[in-house]
Amino acid sequence: MSDLILKINNLKKWYGINKVFEDVCLEVRPKEVVSIVGTSGSGKTTLLRCIILLEEFQGGSIIIDGNEIGYHIVNSERKRYSEKVFSSQRILTGMVFQSFNLFPHLTALQNLTLGLIKVKHIDKSEANKIGIKLLERVGLGEKIHSYPSKLSGGQQQRVAIARAIAMKPKIMLFDEVTSSLDPELVGEVLNVIKQLAKDGTTMIIVTHEMNFAYEVSDKVVFMDAGRIAAIGTPHEIFIEKKLPRLKEFLLNFNK
Repeated sequence: MSDLILKINNLKKWYGINKVFEDVCLEVRPKEVVSIVGTSGSGKTTLLRCIILLEEFQGGSIIIDGNEIGYHIVNSERKRYSEKVFSSQRILTGMVFQSFNLFPHLTALQNLTLGLIKVKHIDKSEANKIGIKLLERVGLGEKIHSYPSKLSGGQQQRVAIARAIAMKPKIMLFDEVTSSLDPELVGEVLNVIKQLAKDGTTMIIVTHEMNFAYEVSDKVVFMDAGRIAAIGTPHEIFIEKKLPRLKEFLLNFNK
């Protein structure tokens, strides 16, 4: 039995004739926190979207918890799984986006419980219990009946995180979750993610918060020009900076 929760083999992604990335390989172990940093347009967000099957990919494989997702081989040909199978595979991962993507007509609690009721088929009363507990966990116990318009950006993002956690995914994916927040709200969201790391949540985090990545990560991935240019511990990536291109990239940051 593999000790990997995620294994990506030679992943290829193209938009028409434009290559996003090629031959991307990555391994993630249970409870591991992996941060992905890199230049704009290097494929970081697209990689996450491939993992959660929001983007098609043209080659390679993604294996989550021992099961290949998205595509399979039939009579030596690569075939896409049906939409029904896609849907069942998507819930293996939970993703929190740059924008909060909350339903404006639903309260914080209703936003959180919708997936539990509709996808997991959990009874509404039980879903509410789960939802309240998770909102309390992210410091929003007093906001369960508040609508998104009455929440700050940081609070909305914390609801989005709680909503993703509620589905109990194998891996949590975070895509620049603080990029649309005012500076004073960034810390409250990063603190929630730090707590998830302490609790042993397996996470892949695309971020431009280098100090945060240094503190929270077990492993850091540097993407550049559609490829993984370096993988290492936070110390290897942020302190040793052995790769000239990595050193050049990090000149824009304090660490």
